[in-house]
Amino acid sequence: MQRAGSLAGLAAVITLAGAATASAQSPAAAKPVKPAAGTEPPVKTASAAPQGYSVVLVLGDMQNASPADSNVPAAARKALADLKDFLPYKSYRLLDAQWMLGSQRTVSRLRGANDQEYQLTLRGTPVAGAKLSVAFRLAEPGATTVVMAGEQDALAARLAALQNALREAQATAARARDTNSDKRNEMMAAANERVTQIAREIVQIEQQSAMKDASIRATHAVIDTSFMMDVGETVVVGTSRVAGDKALIALLTAVAHAGR
Repeated sequence: MQRAGSLAGLAAVITLAGAATASAQSPAAAKPVKPAAGTEPPVKTASAAPQGYSVVLVLGDMQNASPADSNVPAAARKALADLKDFLPYKSYRLLDAQWMLGSQRTVSRLRGANDQEYQLTLRGTPVAGAKLSVAFRLAEPGATTVVMAGEQDALAARLAALQNALREAQATAARARDTNSDKRNEMMAAANERVTQIAREIVQIEQQSAMKDASIRATHAVIDTSFMMDVGETVVVGTSRVAGDKALIALLTAVAHAGR
């Protein structure tokens, strides 16, 4: 596959009708508190937390002007239309669409032109206000093992637990060192052995996590970018030339929770 320059820098954010406004006007529920005299109540800023993501992969064609874009979802069609001055394509054809529940790291598959499969790695991190920091990577799956999102999440949780256990073991070792008990040496030896055991396991978990990250990065990326977006908005993530005058175009929508 020939890779063209990505339009990731474009990363234009297209607001879905009313969605961004609705999410921006949904403050976190709070019990009203009467402010003290001469003071104003604090303003609370809720972080973004989408219900999930909708990913759409379309094929743009510079030559074929047929109305083939009728099967492209409305939100994606609007985003493409709003960028018509930047995108040279005359028509768009839906290749695949995925709905991914949750706002954390997700790994999925998308089908492109000629049944070519792509591995999508998506990570969304809520930041201040209704903003999201998104990392988006669409790659050709190679011979490497597909890493599922749950595997990395489990490793991260285990690593956090071990780091807490290490701090506790180090504190126990410090107390044993300062004790005047007849069993001081025995207590210190046991505590130090525990510290060494936990530290060794932390190194193993870190190595496993690094290997899984490397297996994802080893695949050839056709679109690899990061950007900021609002919950309730659609982003044209980028493009990648596939053949002649055709190109893959990826679009992402961060879907707000119902009622927000």
